[in-house]
Amino acid sequence: MPSGVSTVKDAVAIGYAKNLENVPWCDDYEKMISGMLYSCEAPELEEGRVRARKLAAKFNAHLPDDATMESLVNDRIGILRTFFGHVGDGSTMEPNIQVDYGCNIHIGERFYGNFK
Repeated sequence: MPSGVSTVKDAVAIGYAKNLENVPWCDDYEKMISGMLYSCEAPELEEGRVRARKLAAKFNAHLPDDATMESLVNDRIGILRTFFGHVGDGSTMEPNIQVDYGCNIHIGERFYGNFK
């Protein structure tokens, strides 16, 4: 077993994750967030990654011709809420984003994420 790899599930991390949205729950997800060896090929994790990448691409490309700053912020935050673990009210994030799952990301109220 490589050093630094846990051999037991982390009840605190799992308890925290239970308060998040859009989590690809499975045994391997619990192992992953616990720092244990896990299979990235678990169907739930593969589906979660594909889903997050599709939604990130949608977020990154979203710029309708009739957009206003207000509509753009509202639309983008709406998209983020479909795959991030938590998005606080009054938050704004600019594209581009790249994520594996998104569900482990928690942004608070009035957060602003600028260009990378």
